[in-house]
Amino acid sequence: MFFPAQGSRGKCDFSLLYNSGMRENFPWWKLFLGYLFFLFFHEIYGLLGGGTLAAILGESIESIYAHMKMYFYAYLLLSLVDYFVRRSQISSVSSFWTTRMLIAASFPWMSIAIWFIPIALGFDMGMHELAYSLTLTALGFYFAIRLEEGLEGVRFRPALQSLIWLAFAAAIITYIGFSFRVPQNFFIVVE
Repeated sequence: MFFPAQGSRGKCDFSLLYNSGMRENFPWWKLFLGYLFFLFFHEIYGLLGGGTLAAILGESIESIYAHMKMYFYAYLLLSLVDYFVRRSQISSVSSFWTTRMLIAASFPWMSIAIWFIPIALGFDMGMHELAYSLTLTALGFYFAIRLEEGLEGVRFRPALQSLIWLAFAAAIITYIGFSFRVPQNFFIVVE
């Protein structure tokens, strides 16, 4: 059986995995634009004066989940811009969007897990929370863009592609649903 990371003699060549899809220069414009999109979604509730659409797109309820939703929407918008900027270079539109759906559904969770490290270790961020949060917002987008590099051009099997679609749909449903009512037991199981 031949795997993408195997050379012609069947031995594993990790350089194939490391070099596949890697870009020479980091696209800093995407990090900057993603951050601006996040800030836009952070403020859209006030900009639209409230209401249903503003709640779906922005932060009607101050919550961790609302910030994850803003990451999600900002990354989707960034991916749309990236698609139109690079569409002539994209070898597979299906692979491009499946990869972006996987990242959009997963990176907000990974970013928030990183954000919680000091709290999990018992630190009170106090007056440093805003600066910490702003820094980690940028780190989250950096992480997502680096994930793109590693996953760019990956061909997903139908079963995995279906699961990615399911995770993406679940993200949309929960982000919209929790825009109006965040569960009280988001981190604690109440019996």
